[in-house]
Amino acid sequence: MKINELDQFLREYTEDEIFYKNHYIAAQNPDTYKTFLKNINPDFIEEKKIIIPHFYRDIEDPYMMTENSFFNEKENFNVLPLKHYRYTPEFVHTHTFFEMSYVYSGRFAQKIGHDEIILNEGDICILSPGVEHSVGIYDDTILINFLIRKSTFNNTFLAVLKEENLLSSFFNKILHSNTFNRYIIFRTNNSFEIKDILCKIFHEGLENKKYCHIVLDNLIMIFFANLLRDESIKIELPQELHKSNKYFTSIITFIQRNYRTVTLQDLSKEFHFTVPYLSKLIKKNTGQTFKDIIQTLKLNKAIELLTLSGLKIEEISHSIGYENVSQFIRIFKRAYGVSPNQYRKQVTNLINS
Repeated sequence: MKINELDQFLREYTEDEIFYKNHYIAAQNPDTYKTFLKNINPDFIEEKKIIIPHFYRDIEDPYMMTENSFFNEKENFNVLPLKHYRYTPEFVHTHTFFEMSYVYSGRFAQKIGHDEIILNEGDICILSPGVEHSVGIYDDTILINFLIRKSTFNNTFLAVLKEENLLSSFFNKILHSNTFNRYIIFRTNNSFEIKDILCKIFHEGLENKKYCHIVLDNLIMIFFANLLRDESIKIELPQELHKSNKYFTSIITFIQRNYRTVTLQDLSKEFHFTVPYLSKLIKKNTGQTFKDIIQTLKLNKAIELLTLSGLKIEEISHSIGYENVSQFIRIFKRAYGVSPNQYRKQVTNLINS
């Protein structure tokens, strides 16, 4: 299926959407709505799993959507791409899985707890399990949802961040906290690259060929890698977080990408906070000092280069931001109990044994 064919497929109204639109129009008038409900075929509702709150009055907790309710026919799937049906009645519900929503075209208001967020074309919202939210789309806006099992999300999203331990730790805190709404918004500015890979994921799920679930697992990993490495994408956090905490995502991303040379003075100029305030902010959110964070990031990269490259110790020292090789060796030995050369020999012996 070509891009223009996929675009046409997404824009066409499905049988479910036609029903929902007729329901929406009928609901504008009490008399027409009463007639509409009277003429509904219950078999159609059951077969299509149509969501109309009126029919759920006698069902216990109808608004908790579990993995089983979506993945039951695809037990080996970890990622499930779905088109959000336009005109579906808006109702508050929760999931037991992660939901990633992508605005393919148009814009709409997403309600998450007591927050209301405007999502524009190209925006992505990652929502944690258990968070109350509702979606109401009553025009031609096209929203694609990617349902991701909780275990799979943790194993993919955070695995992509394994080298970026600062960002990983902070995102993990946001998505698994119990103190506020747990979501992260990525403003992609309608990035073509992001749109292209998400369309590939949706198309793969649509075709459902052999080994589809394996392909989807790998595609979602590639997607997260592209999403997190694009420096032009803006990240937004829950509204109830303090303003400084909202900025903190950008601060730790900046540190992560510039750890070789960045100083507190650089951060102060970049984010317009004083040096003392930045020091307290970093310590409060990470439990570490700025100096300790930089050293950890440098040494983590050193371990990677010692293990996977043939670079000389001097070259590694310079590549991670230590101009003084003796200083690098001294810091490394204090942290790991052996010199960089000794560490490399131990790893080599372990691999060859």
